[in-house]
Amino acid sequence: MSALVNDPSPARTTRMSALVSDFEAAEIARRASAAGLSVSAYLRERALDLGDNAGDADALRQVDRMIDKMTADVDNAIGVLATTLRRMKKA
Repeated sequence: MSALVNDPSPARTTRMSALVSDFEAAEIARRASAAGLSVSAYLRERALDLGDNAGDADALRQVDRMIDKMTADVDNAIGVLATTLRRMKKA
């Protein structure tokens, strides 16, 4: 949870409205409750991307490392295949 969302010091005097379906309103309320936030705090956190995204960043770094390793493995396999094809052409 972000300290900015729960900081009581910002003067929140501007009201915004958005039209949502009954289902969307219920789902937003459910997710806010599950996150331990008011609907307003939940929507601010989601809209302003103030939530704890450290886990997402870590997961993306891990995926990047896996892709780098897979790329190296494919490059290595291509090299082995090229060598094998050259040997077959000589034979």
